[in-house]
Amino acid sequence: MKITPEILQQQWDSISYKDGGFLQIDIQHPFEWHIGYQSISQRTLLLVCNTAINTFESSKSMAVSRRRRETDNRWTLTIELLRDEQQDVFAILCCDIIEYSRTATDEKEALALVISRYRQWSRLLELQKSGLMDERVRKGLLGELLFLEQHMDCVDSVLNAVQGWSGAEAADQDFIYLDGWYEIKSIGASATSITISSLEQLDCKDTGELVIMRIDRVAPDKTCAVSLNDVVYRISDRLSSHTEALDLFRNKLAAYGYIDLQEYSEQKYYYSTMQRYSVDKSFPRLTSHSVPAEIIALHYELSLPALKNWLKG
Repeated sequence: MKITPEILQQQWDSISYKDGGFLQIDIQHPFEWHIGYQSISQRTLLLVCNTAINTFESSKSMAVSRRRRETDNRWTLTIELLRDEQQDVFAILCCDIIEYSRTATDEKEALALVISRYRQWSRLLELQKSGLMDERVRKGLLGELLFLEQHMDCVDSVLNAVQGWSGAEAADQDFIYLDGWYEIKSIGASATSITISSLEQLDCKDTGELVIMRIDRVAPDKTCAVSLNDVVYRISDRLSSHTEALDLFRNKLAAYGYIDLQEYSEQKYYYSTMQRYSVDKSFPRLTSHSVPAEIIALHYELSLPALKNWLKG
């Protein structure tokens, strides 16, 4: 049986002893899994195994503890939720950790997968308390990935293509290469303006490009619709024979706040077109050099129809 967040939520709600106690999950897995309450109303995931568990770190959202039982010398690991407002995402996290480690061939491998996935989730919850990227961030990432995928067709080195993806590192521009830079904006097909979110976003002495990706949410059965995971998998497959590039790509995804979750497969999008505008010295923009020194931060909107003189091709 595949465990789901909904099943876990129901099982937690069915436990009447909220001040301590556990219920075993009925699942085929190298480990024995339980859910329950470590202390008063604090939801906890517990695994039992024969393999020794080394100490590893807790986080602001979760407390981790391990011990060896005197009764049977088996080891237990508990992951306790510390923030009640994250109960929904904690159920997703628990299911993901269980399923991610289910395919392991032995306990040692399964434990390594559990710890690795827990650490990914810890970093993710530090970035965003909900655990899931909101629609704006998700659509922005999708636009950058679609651009990266197309850019890889135009260069000799896929490693250089991935190295130039700087959006994941909160750089001023999303892609920076020796021959130019690119700022990506993901908007709907009918949108007529885009928001520039800082004085630095288009502030570069070298000529670059403002790239508009027209992306809309659509029904799952629409022809040519893709999910965020679909594009991640496509790029990963393409990089599969380039170990360094693939590892770097995965690290950049993690820095963005992405991990492979079923939720990112469910919502579909339709990418209709790309528009590229040359950002040169004449391009209308606000920078730290063109506004009074007293203005240190702002955001503004640009009309896309008014930028036709800078539209490429």
